[in-house]
Amino acid sequence: MQLNYFPISIEFDRYQIYTEPYNEERLAELRKLHNSTHSFFRNGNLIYISNKDGDANTSIGTLYERNTYDDHEITASMIKHLFFRTFKDRFTGYTPVDFYPFRFFSAQSKDDIIHDALPPYLQNKIGYKKLIEVQLRLTQIDGKKQFGFVISIKRNWIFDKTCAELYLEGYNLVGIEVLHAEILPGLQSILAPNEEFIGVVKEVNGTRAKVETNEGLKEYDLTELIIKKTNFNIGNYLAYTVSQEKSNEVLALIENKRSEIYNAKHLYTEIGNIARRLFYDIDQQVFFQNKDGFCFTVNSKPLIVQNTMELKTPTFIFDYAATKTHNSSPDIGLTNYGPYDSLNFDTKSPNFLCICNRTNRGYFSNFLSSLKDGIPQSKYFQKGLQKKFDLQDVIIDIKEIQSYSIEEYLNIIKNYDEIKPHLAIIEIPPEFRQYDDKTNPYYKIKAKLLSLEIPVQYVTSEKIKSYNEYILNSIALQIYAKLGGTPWVLPSHRSVDREIIIGIGHSWLRSNQYKGAEQNRVVGITTFLSSDGQYLLGDKVKDVSFENYFQELLKSLKSSIKRLSTEQGWSEGDTIRLIFHIFKPIKNTEFDVISQLIKETPEYKIKFAFVTISKSHPNLLFDTNQTGVAKYGNTSLKGEYIPNRASNVFLDGETCIVQMFGAYELKTAKHAMSTPIQIKIRTPQGKYNNSELNDLLYYDLRYITQQIYSFTYLSWRSFLPGEQPATMLYSNLISKLLGKMRNVPGWDADNLNYSLKRKKWFL
Repeated sequence: MQLNYFPISIEFDRYQIYTEPYNEERLAELRKLHNSTHSFFRNGNLIYISNKDGDANTSIGTLYERNTYDDHEITASMIKHLFFRTFKDRFTGYTPVDFYPFRFFSAQSKDDIIHDALPPYLQNKIGYKKLIEVQLRLTQIDGKKQFGFVISIKRNWIFDKTCAELYLEGYNLVGIEVLHAEILPGLQSILAPNEEFIGVVKEVNGTRAKVETNEGLKEYDLTELIIKKTNFNIGNYLAYTVSQEKSNEVLALIENKRSEIYNAKHLYTEIGNIARRLFYDIDQQVFFQNKDGFCFTVNSKPLIVQNTMELKTPTFIFDYAATKTHNSSPDIGLTNYGPYDSLNFDTKSPNFLCICNRTNRGYFSNFLSSLKDGIPQSKYFQKGLQKKFDLQDVIIDIKEIQSYSIEEYLNIIKNYDEIKPHLAIIEIPPEFRQYDDKTNPYYKIKAKLLSLEIPVQYVTSEKIKSYNEYILNSIALQIYAKLGGTPWVLPSHRSVDREIIIGIGHSWLRSNQYKGAEQNRVVGITTFLSSDGQYLLGDKVKDVSFENYFQELLKSLKSSIKRLSTEQGWSEGDTIRLIFHIFKPIKNTEFDVISQLIKETPEYKIKFAFVTISKSHPNLLFDTNQTGVAKYGNTSLKGEYIPNRASNVFLDGETCIVQMFGAYELKTAKHAMSTPIQIKIRTPQGKYNNSELNDLLYYDLRYITQQIYSFTYLSWRSFLPGEQPATMLYSNLISKLLGKMRNVPGWDADNLNYSLKRKKWFL
């Protein structure tokens, strides 16, 4: 395998660098006097100085010695500044977009997807171009500390026309979302202008525009404004200046090219070409150096890596004694043995309220019959919901509506306030997708049913007319989970420690995306799973101001742990291991919460780990030996150059990347590069100092990586493994749904009471 990581060679363990004591005025003065030849950056109480092009005999500051890897933050800053200045010297026609991550647009016409589709007067004014991103990383792969550059590629709009130009063309700017472009002091022709999304144009008077911002109505010169670069805005402009037909053609071209430009083999080739241009000059390596002796070279070939560990597909267990198991397929195991909790499942004869449009009654009843009893000639769904999940009966109560109006749905539902069904199956038209969140019947119906503690399973009109065994199989699995069932579990490691895996998600509540939007309210979501993957409960932290988030999260964790300790019979003195899966931590807030939780729970010995699981990182894995696989006899190959599922690399002692979707998991050849997830054990950031807390941190990255991999087989939305572990998937699904329903009038998320905490209502 190869990583999109290009190793940096530094031939010394120590180096000398000039420094001065830090103060803000002195740093500004130095940059003003010497910015054309020197780089200045702060670290701690010192200003560090790198002389790239100045007089070697003129020194500024006092010479200090630093260690290449022990003082890695200072070394990293030196590398970034030298790379930036060398790039500017070698490629004079380029203006980078950002200093770090270092980003710049390709200047080649072939890298602009829509160049040839536009009339000559718009070429290079509007484009959809290759954006190259270079990030510096310190790694410790196979025990070797090393710096390297990670190269990745994106595609972004360029729109090189100010609102002043558009106004002169007669284009109506009122109602258009705009960015404020500002050239930062001292960076003219060095960096592209800084762009901030400020709001919507309300009025234009001559050369000035009034913009509705989060600070009220503000006035800007039209030369400082550009339209927000979205498909919608640029499509509208193209429709105005050329034609609607041309606008549609350009947008369709981008969509049709997506699978080609993000194809793994294509990306691998492009990244390699970029590395050769950046790190080689004709036939020799570029020597990055300053006048003080700091220097390095970069290998233009990507790093070759091997699997750090063998990640194993878990065994799937279907009974409490763990005697009924299957080593590869949860579906086959479920068909053979029934669900894990079959003996104790308390809803053996569930009652389903089923609502359909009267014109689709025939299709709907056939669909429900096949769902309940199965398709005899099928491979995966012969038994149907009732027999496959070992139910005694499935009681179906069909109600008809005359039209797809929200009122008709709610009129039926309100009759079930007292006699509640265990679940509702509701037919909806595909047109519901086009509604906004506030008026969408999908969310209004779901909100009403959840307020009555009734989970809901939606099916579209299209699906009931063209269902197959795969669709029915997945729906049946979701229904059983929504009823509170546990289809299967995973093996749990025998340990003296009790272990709970907790997913923590949060989302900021913002009125809009403009600059300055208040982001002071936050909603938190917690989901609890046992080490064998059983869903224990889910809890929602109230929508609160950020100042109160600490207390609400602490309250949620304390009450949940108290409930679980009673149910599971924890004893005083037990060691409890809490592994938190977090999408994105909020500063050190979660560490503060755990510190307080430990203080207020002295009866147990708590060890914990904070783990972030993310796809927002630049790392890519390639396998040039993967020639692609055919799907179900199809002659076209998919997944060329994409490593197999479970391929992984430990980047250091705290970070691992894992390929979750390999060539075999991709649905079609049209699916582009599948990026790995990044698993990172987090430690408190900045100058956070809590020695007592640090002693309680759990650092077994191998154990955690295998556990996360195993938990990707627990989504219960389908039988196929996912990209995210169930903890994060569940938290994200809950957060997304609550975010959508927040706009439904009268909805109160606190209605998700104790009974629904045990059910996977969000699937």
